Amino acid sequence: MSVSTPDAIEISLAMPEFRDAECSEWQDWRWHQRNTIRDEATLRNACGDFPEELSQRIQHNLQGRKLQITPYYLRLILDNNKYTSIVDNPLWRQVVPFWDKEAAGGYDGESENWELSHEMKTPICQHKYDNRVILRMVNTCNTYCQFCFEALRTLEVNSDKSKASRDTFLDSVAYVARNPAVEEVILSGGDPLMLSDAKLDEHLGALRNLNRDILIRIHSRSLTFNPYRITDELIDILKRHRVNSFGVHVCHPDELSPAFMHAVKRIQSAVPIVFSNMPFLRGVNDNEATLHRLFIELYRCGVKPYYLYHFMPFSPGASVYKASIRDAIRIMKRLKRRVSNIAMPEYVLPHAKGKFTVPLFESENDIPQFVEADGQRIYRFVNWQGETCDWIDN
Repeated sequence: MSVSTPDAIEISLAMPEFRDAECSEWQDWRWHQRNTIRDEATLRNACGDFPEELSQRIQHNLQGRKLQITPYYLRLILDNNKYTSIVDNPLWRQVVPFWDKEAAGGYDGESENWELSHEMKTPICQHKYDNRVILRMVNTCNTYCQFCFEALRTLEVNSDKSKASRDTFLDSVAYVARNPAVEEVILSGGDPLMLSDAKLDEHLGALRNLNRDILIRIHSRSLTFNPYRITDELIDILKRHRVNSFGVHVCHPDELSPAFMHAVKRIQSAVPIVFSNMPFLRGVNDNEATLHRLFIELYRCGVKPYYLYHFMPFSPGASVYKASIRDAIRIMKRLKRRVSNIAMPEYVLPHAKGKFTVPLFESENDIPQFVEADGQRIYRFVNWQGETCDWIDN
């Protein structure tokens, strides 16, 4: 299959007829970054052509916005061929802006989902919650989620968001040093694993050199988009700097490939806690069977499903990806009665002023309450089978 780009030979290696064993570089994470698909024409060719209307919609949505898909993730998309149309493929839907321009929803290229100006203690250091800060280390990712919660940072071609320079990072470390209430530092972005091993080593070392035992957490979607980023060198760095937890970002069980599982096992050899954060996306994972499989498969490989995030409003494709909170409550309520609690994430509604754990109640009758009966104080609740139960309180 020919591809009309300067990198035609390398990009063609991502086509389904190519076999990993024929490419000595397939497991080199830098090779995948060099050979990402970055334009609609190359994507259309790789996917076996699109209808003209779809092609025009994608081109329109990419005006001023980035597209980037690693050969690895393209392989997952093309191998996941049980769907009648490519538009129905939940992996493809995440990374391609396929919607009508009228369906862009609340995203205006200016509104912010998460960062409030008074929380930004340096250009990259956000202090929203009392005991932790988040450092936005980079503005780039292996592959770009077209629903990105940080779209102003990652998807805009001419983003004015800062990334970690030596000065901004050291200023952020100094802020943590003089604020003893900060117990945890979270490295995020973009994707912090887009940094070189040398840079990560330097930054983690600076945090570990603080005069207290700070908790260090890393959030990354590299295991989904480019699992070969988990190198021997990276594992050594995580071990030496005693990273406390690692957040794996994942959306759909079809992303849990053997390469993903292998990368998870490698992270687990270096980091004591591995968990997952997942967005709740209409047309991608907004049904009980999909989430059930995702939660259980993560649990099976030792990853704790931690947060199921409701989709944020000021993100591209908002009216396409945004599901009903009521639907999410119903799905999560049913799952909580059928799935082991250790496999159940907390369902949260993110908000600029702080996330909120959504109670899994569909009606007022579901809400536990204290009642008085025969002179006794009773706590009345509905159990996992839908039965009303009374507990005599002291």
